[in-house]
Amino acid sequence: MSVLTSLYRSLTRHRLFAALNIGGLALGIATFLVLFLFVQFETGFDRVLPAQDKLWVLEERYAMPGYPADTSPETLGSELTILKADYPQLVGTRYADVAATVRQGAQATAESLATVDPNFFDLMRYPAIEGDPTATLADPNGLVVTQAAARKYFGSQPAIGQTLQLSIDGNTYPYRIGAVLRDMPDNVSIKSEMFAQLVRARFGNEWWDHWGSTSLTTILRFPDVAAARAFEAQLPSFLDAHAYASGNIKKGEYFQSLRPMTAMHLYTPGDRAIVTTLGAVGLLTLLIAIVNYVNLATARAGLRAREVAMRKVLGGTRRSLMRQFLGEALATVAVAALIGLALAEIALPFVNTLGGTKLAVGYLGADGILPPLVALVLGIALVAGLYPAFVLSSFRPAAVLASTRAPGGGRAGARLRGGLVVIQFAIAIAFAIATATMLAQTAHMRDADLGFRRDGLMIVRSLMTGGIDAPQRAAILRALAAVPGVTGVTVGNNAPGDQSTTNFSGYTRPGGSSVKTSVMDVDTGRDYFRVYGARLIAGRLFDTAHADDRALLTLEQRKRTGPNIVINRKAATALGFASPAAALGQAINDGSRPSTIIGVVDDVRFRSPRDPVDPVAYSYNSIDILSPYAAARYAGDPKAMATAMEAAWKRVVPGVPFDARSVEDNLFRRYYKADAQRSRLFTIGAVLAIAIGCIGLYGLAAFDTTRRVKEIGIRKTLGASTADVLMLLIGQFMRPVILANIVAWPLAYVAMQRWLAGFDDRIALSPLVFLGASLAAVLIASATVLGQAWRVSRAEPARALRYE
Repeated sequence: MSVLTSLYRSLTRHRLFAALNIGGLALGIATFLVLFLFVQFETGFDRVLPAQDKLWVLEERYAMPGYPADTSPETLGSELTILKADYPQLVGTRYADVAATVRQGAQATAESLATVDPNFFDLMRYPAIEGDPTATLADPNGLVVTQAAARKYFGSQPAIGQTLQLSIDGNTYPYRIGAVLRDMPDNVSIKSEMFAQLVRARFGNEWWDHWGSTSLTTILRFPDVAAARAFEAQLPSFLDAHAYASGNIKKGEYFQSLRPMTAMHLYTPGDRAIVTTLGAVGLLTLLIAIVNYVNLATARAGLRAREVAMRKVLGGTRRSLMRQFLGEALATVAVAALIGLALAEIALPFVNTLGGTKLAVGYLGADGILPPLVALVLGIALVAGLYPAFVLSSFRPAAVLASTRAPGGGRAGARLRGGLVVIQFAIAIAFAIATATMLAQTAHMRDADLGFRRDGLMIVRSLMTGGIDAPQRAAILRALAAVPGVTGVTVGNNAPGDQSTTNFSGYTRPGGSSVKTSVMDVDTGRDYFRVYGARLIAGRLFDTAHADDRALLTLEQRKRTGPNIVINRKAATALGFASPAAALGQAINDGSRPSTIIGVVDDVRFRSPRDPVDPVAYSYNSIDILSPYAAARYAGDPKAMATAMEAAWKRVVPGVPFDARSVEDNLFRRYYKADAQRSRLFTIGAVLAIAIGCIGLYGLAAFDTTRRVKEIGIRKTLGASTADVLMLLIGQFMRPVILANIVAWPLAYVAMQRWLAGFDDRIALSPLVFLGASLAAVLIASATVLGQAWRVSRAEPARALRYE
C-alpha cells in the first residue's frame, strides 16, 4: 500500500513529469502493440488450421541465362501421380485455381473455383458446419462452399443439396452442394468460396504432363521436418529419372525443393523484409519510450533525494527502497499499458484503413493480447525501473541532508542521460531517413517511366475467360473499338499487372555460343505496340502488309515455320548484339525453328518494380492467341469508359461477366499496393517514435532548466544577455542530437541500401535525404527545448536569486 501511496504523491506533486512519463510510455506501448498485431497476423498465416506445420509445398526453380531466379510454388499437373508411383507411402494433395461462371437463369456471376484432390480436406482441415467435405469431393460433381457463398446464392435457405450451374472453359456442369465450410479467416493462404474435385478431363490441358509447366500447387504431408528434408534430398534422383529423361528439362537448369506451408504467405524476400522491418520499428519505438522513462526517472532522482534520505534515517534499507521504486515502476508501466491498449484500440480502425489490414485486438485465446501484454509490462518495469531504483536507493542520507542542492545522479547520471538522448535521437533520425527514402521510392514507382503510356489504357481481363471462341473474341474487339472515345484496341497474352501463358524459350544465335539465352515469348495482336505506346528504337514493327510476319498462320504452321519477331532492348543485350541496330535481320533459334529479328523496342515493365525486366521476343498472331488480354486506348473518364465497354461486351457475350481495370489500378493491385500500405505503417511508426523522443527531450529540458534557475540568475547578473542564455541552454541539448546524426547516418545508409536492393527499378540514395532528416531533427529538438529555455532566460535575476 505504501508503494501506491508514494507513487500517488509523486505523480500529483510533479504532474508534468507524470504526464510525460506515462504519456510517452503509453504511446510507445500503443505503437508496439499495433505493429505486434501486424507482425503476428502476417507471420501467423495458416497456423490457425490444425497440423499445418506438417505440410510442405513442392516448388521449382530454373537456373538459365536470362531466366528469373525466383522459385515458383507450382508444378506440372501430373507430378504428384508420378511421385506416388515411386514413393507409395507419400501423402499429398493438389490445388489449382480456375475461373468459373455461376449461371442462374439470365444472371452470370464470375467466381474463382478451387479445384482440389478428394483428400484435400484431410490435409487442409478447414472447419465444416454442415456436411462432409471429403465425401462431397469424392463425387466429380460435388461442390463444397463457404457460408458466404451459401448466403450469396441461397440466402437463408439451406445450401446442402442445392445445385449450381458452373460454366468452365465454355462447358456447363451441374454441381451439387454437399458441404458448407465456416467462412475462412483472412490469414489463410489457400482461400476460395467454392471447392470442386480436380478432374483431369475437365480441368487438365495439353501441358498437364509437360515438365516445366506450372499447372497447379502440389502439397505434401510429412510427420516432421526431418522426414521432409530427407524426402527433399531424394528429389534430384527423382528428377534424373523423370524430368531430365523427358528431354524437356535439362539437368543443371531445373531444380525442385520443399517450402513449409506456413512460409507460403511471405513468399518473396521483399515481403519478409518489410514485415521484419515493421516489427523492428515497433521494438525500437518501445525502446525509445523506455529510454524516456529511464531518463526522466533518473533526472527526477534529485527531487526525491531528501525523501530517500529520510526513509533511510528512519530505518529503511536499500533493498526495501529498491522494492518500493520497482513497485512504483511496475504500477506506472501498468497504467501506461492500459492507456496504450486503449490508444491501440482507438487507432486500429485508422491503421486498418491506411495499411489495408484487418487487425483486431483479441484478449484471450491462442493469439490473445493479454499474456504478452502482461509479460511486456513486467519486462518494461524491470528494464525501465531497475536503474532509477538503483540510483535512488544509493543516496547517502548525511550527504543529502547536509547539501544545499539536491543531487541529480552526479556526472555519471548526466552522462547516462546524454547517452540515452543520443540513442533515442539516433533511432528517430534513422527512422526519418528511412521514411523519406520509402516515400521517395513509392513516388518513383508511381511516376516512373515504364516504357509505355499507362494513362488512358484499360485492360479487359475477361477476354481470356474460357468458353469465348475465336469468332466471339474478334467480335468483342470490334465492339470495343467502336465505343466512342476508344482510339485503339489490341490483344496479347500479357498485360501490365497480368501474365497468362507466356513461356520462356532458350534461344541461340547461329554460329554463336551454344549456351541458350532464356527469352520470354509473347504473342501480340494487331497494333499492340501502338496501343501500348511502346517506343521503337530500331527496325520496324509488325505490319499486315508484310506476309513474312506470318500473323495468319495457325499455331501448328508457326511451330514449323519461324515467324518474324520483335525483341526488346534487354533481349538484344542478352543475346550478345552490340547494339539494337546490329540485331536487325539476324536469326535466332529456339531449338526447333529460326526466327528473324525485324525490330527492337524499348523495355516495357509489365511486372513488379522489384523484378528485372525480362528479355522478350514478340511475335505477331491475329487468330489464336492463347488466354489473351485485351487493351483499349481511350480518351475520357475511366469509370464512364468502363461502363461503355461493359455495355459493348454484353451485346456480344451477355453470359460472360465483364472484368476490366485501368492499367494504373491493375498494376497497383498486383505490385504496388502492399508496398504502399506497409510504407504507410512504417511512416506512422516513425512519426510516433520521433514524437516520443521529443516528449522525453521536453521533459529533460523542463527538469534541467528548473534546476539551473539560480545559475542563470547569476549569469544574467554578471552581464549575460537573454540571447546568450538561450544559446547556452539550447546548445547543451543540441550536442547529443548532433552526435546522434553521426550514429544514425551509417545505420540508415546500410539499412536503406539493402531495402532498395530489393527493387530493380529504384531511386539513388541521395545525401539530401540524410541532410534533410538531420536538419529536421535539429529543428524539432530546438523547438522542443526552446519554450523552456526562453522562459528561464527571460526571468528576472532578482527572482532567480530569491529562488531558495
